[in-house]
Amino acid sequence: MTPLRRLIVRAGRTESAVTIGAGAIDRAAELLASPSGRYFVVAPPGAFLAADRIRRALAGHVFGEFALDDQEMGKTLETVSRVADAALAAGVRRDDAVVAVGGGVTSDVAGFAAAMLLRGVAWNAVPTTTAAMADAAIGGKTGVDHARGKNLLGAFHPPRAILVDPTVLESLPDREYRGGLVEALKAAWVADAPLAARAERRMEAVLARRERDLVSLLTGAIRVKARIVRSDPRDAGMRRLLNFGHTLGHAFEAAGRYATLRHGEAVAWGIAAALEISVRRAGLAAADAERIRRTLARLGPFPEPERAPDLLLPFLRSDKKATAAGLTGILLEGIGRARIEPAVPEGEWLAAATQAHLAPRG
Repeated sequence: MTPLRRLIVRAGRTESAVTIGAGAIDRAAELLASPSGRYFVVAPPGAFLAADRIRRALAGHVFGEFALDDQEMGKTLETVSRVADAALAAGVRRDDAVVAVGGGVTSDVAGFAAAMLLRGVAWNAVPTTTAAMADAAIGGKTGVDHARGKNLLGAFHPPRAILVDPTVLESLPDREYRGGLVEALKAAWVADAPLAARAERRMEAVLARRERDLVSLLTGAIRVKARIVRSDPRDAGMRRLLNFGHTLGHAFEAAGRYATLRHGEAVAWGIAAALEISVRRAGLAAADAERIRRTLARLGPFPEPERAPDLLLPFLRSDKKATAAGLTGILLEGIGRARIEPAVPEGEWLAAATQAHLAPRG
């Protein structure tokens, strides 16, 4: 068992204390934060094992719970309202805290509900998927989807504490586990070349869920995100680098009505498309693009996305990064070196969506 690691994610004036390692969840009473010492737990039925451990660790301090439907199609304002209704009925007070136990949908919805409740109560994240551990639970972005696109409604509301415990991944389905690793690798590809190289060398151990190697990858990804969030807490500049693969990834998800692709799978296809543009516009070496594709191929195979331009275009146009000149693109100049491209025309994105592939060409 690896020792617990501690990191601080600073976003403006707020800090999130991240604890990483086996057994972190069982020390929730000392590691989570609530001004009153009372907690309202939000967890989907699928996270019942982790939720049970939280209940035991916080015995006598849980004043209410909500069973969340954690499917992407349930990531709506209506669900946030239901969470708020349950917390208010349970007697939530301004000095209480929410605990989100689950994947990215859970942290997004519960965190957004916490931001709205009584004009803001504290919350904590206990991610139970690889995607949430590497990305969704870190940094304070909360929100829900809209008919026009993904994550169009939300708030910046960082959690007080985050527990990243790899033991909760033991029961995670392999598809969820592998797809979620894309978010961890994304952080390496945009800002940490040594982490990317180490992940490539240790990929078989990571895929086998070897604790030491998985914790190393997750810790590295969280450090990358912490560094970027500290410099740009409200997503106005460099933090957009973390959207690598998400422009078309979100469109792929939405075009498939959130039923065809898991989030990490959609991001993988979005990365594959961004590689096509990066080679043409940012000077990414073809060999580096192939390196990334080989790594993505080892995580798959992933289902094919919906590529029809008429289905993708409405979601591209409603993307948060869209401007009159085109879509802001996150491109790679090299592994570990990303840049923001201010305006990539719609037609170029649609062409890249058609060209994207996850198998090496060479």
